[in-house]
Amino acid sequence: MKVIGLDGCSQGWIGVVLDGDEVSAHYFANVRQVVEDFPDVQVIAIDIPMGLLDSGPRRADILARGKLPGRASTIFNAPARACLVDVKYLTANEISQRVLGKGLSQQSYALLPKIREVDDFWLSAPCPVWEVHPELSFAKINDWKMLPSKKSWAGMLQRRDALSRVGIVLDDVVGDAACRASTDDMLDAGACAWSAREIFDGRAIFLPDPPEVDVTGREATIRV
Repeated sequence: MKVIGLDGCSQGWIGVVLDGDEVSAHYFANVRQVVEDFPDVQVIAIDIPMGLLDSGPRRADILARGKLPGRASTIFNAPARACLVDVKYLTANEISQRVLGKGLSQQSYALLPKIREVDDFWLSAPCPVWEVHPELSFAKINDWKMLPSKKSWAGMLQRRDALSRVGIVLDDVVGDAACRASTDDMLDAGACAWSAREIFDGRAIFLPDPPEVDVTGREATIRV
């Protein structure tokens, strides 16, 4: 088994690789570098919206919020596929208002370059690439008990301990990934890697199940 969890960082991606019992962390300048460096990867789980609709909110986002009482604000509304054009925020917001009936948050707009990057990569990827969300991953690891904010000291410690309990120990990470990753980038990549393993082992749940599918054939679902 070789699976990878990816979380975006300021200049690329932080990836945690689970290769059997071995755990390692890596920095990737772009998502295509993942399969160049690890051509035998079997599942990639990535914290980015993939299936993008052009009418109404995604059920995936609604259901994900329902799974995170008190932490629902960590789930941003995915943008409409029509918003993937490279335009200024005001134009993207107008597109969203027109096709979805609601505006585009600044957080979602800031994700558009990485969403476009993954959208372009998905069709040519040599292995399955699935959307996950680290807050859902941590909640499932923790028997659906909510953890404090990952920005807090308690939240960081409890997330590190949760990953350690499922065999993902990141204390010895060094090198480029350690220097480029913020604390929450590394923890989130570890949680995505755990979900990648759940997917590989057939234990993941789907939100929603069955998935919605966008016009390109991508599933608008979050696996956890």
